[in-house]
Amino acid sequence: MAAAAHGNIDIFGLLLARTTNLHAEGRTNDGRDLLGMALDGGNPGIVETVLERLPPMQQWTTSTRRALGAALLGGDKEQIRLLLRKHSMPPTPEGRNVPFLAYSIAGSNSSLFRTLLACGADPNTVLPSRCDKDFLALLSSNSLRSYVEEDRNLTVVMLAAGLGQDDYLRALLDAGANRNRLTSRDRMSALDIAAETGHWRAAQILLGGGPPPDQLRLEISLALQRVALVKNGVPVYRTQCSTGRPGYSTKRGEFVITNKERYHRSTIYHVDMPYFMRLSCLDFGMHAGYVADHPASHGCIRLPEDAARKFFSEIPVGTVVTVQ
Repeated sequence: MAAAAHGNIDIFGLLLARTTNLHAEGRTNDGRDLLGMALDGGNPGIVETVLERLPPMQQWTTSTRRALGAALLGGDKEQIRLLLRKHSMPPTPEGRNVPFLAYSIAGSNSSLFRTLLACGADPNTVLPSRCDKDFLALLSSNSLRSYVEEDRNLTVVMLAAGLGQDDYLRALLDAGANRNRLTSRDRMSALDIAAETGHWRAAQILLGGGPPPDQLRLEISLALQRVALVKNGVPVYRTQCSTGRPGYSTKRGEFVITNKERYHRSTIYHVDMPYFMRLSCLDFGMHAGYVADHPASHGCIRLPEDAARKFFSEIPVGTVVTVQ
């Protein structure tokens, strides 16, 4: 340990040649370990040797966090990979519960995010049950913050989706992240969270695609009770519709068609809803039904049957629908 602390690679090498057990995990009476002393000594060769001899461990120590910080600062990807492989738990900042990978997404730290992911950070990293206050302060969406605080087993994929961090989301999926995992309490997927927080681009990514809205979209006017199919910026088809009556107002905003059912029956109102196209995983959508000359539904967008059939057959899942 003295050789490591003084950074004396020659003496350290001689001692290493005479022992079969480096006792890299051992500690001195004052609580210091060999890695910490090697870091204090400042000799990269000794630090690397100690790291290689470390046994697999679950939790990160002060010394392994120091080593990770130094490797990140110096851009030493091999050492970062080695440290990540040695630990079964993801690294967190000292005194924090939330992993570095989640902080990098919430804080838009692209350099840290891409370095960790390239070096083997788990793309399915789970947020802790109790997140740090400074991390929660980075979450701009109240609904996302509510899920993070109250639900369990949210992953960094869900975090990226809920923040609308599209590039981070793609990178996580490319690295093998599971887009279909569900939270424990509310059984929410990353797609549900993207839709709930209004990030239609993230929803399209999780759906596997969708047309750009400047090429294809639907526009619904609540005031006019009309729907327009818009292609390349030009309305090519219009139809009447009937939206939510007073007390059941149709939600406004930008949505994505997240699934379609030719034969759908409402579990709430026990009525058939042919050619059903659900909007953003929510409890409403577009379907064939009686179209009055005024708002008359329980929140869905009722369409004439020929229009519903046309939209159902021609408009793919992932298409953006604007309700205004």
